[in-house]
Amino acid sequence: MGKGQNEGGFSAEQIEMYKECFKLMDVNKDGTIDKNDLRGAFDNVGVLMTEGELDGLLGEISGPCNFDNMVKMFQDKMAGDGNDPDDLIIQAFKAYDIEGKIDVKMFQH
Repeated sequence: MGKGQNEGGFSAEQIEMYKECFKLMDVNKDGTIDKNDLRGAFDNVGVLMTEGELDGLLGEISGPCNFDNMVKMFQDKMAGDGNDPDDLIIQAFKAYDIEGKIDVKMFQH
């Protein structure tokens, strides 16, 4: 656990940022983000989500989408495989790897 991190691995600053984001997304201020809150949040940033996509996102949280459950979901996701920065870099290179080489033409317009 890094300096300033709680048992979930987030710093006090990160938890505060998540709280602010949660407050912005909880449009009706009932302490729970429902499908309408989530739709509004995505609409505000210009992303139109289908009912299925919204249901899928809400389905990733165990129980109601309150602040504590949302943070727990973030913790679970970040603890999973492939979230280590080194792993991400290796995966990015592997995506373009052809027999141990990367063809520069793949990056030209």
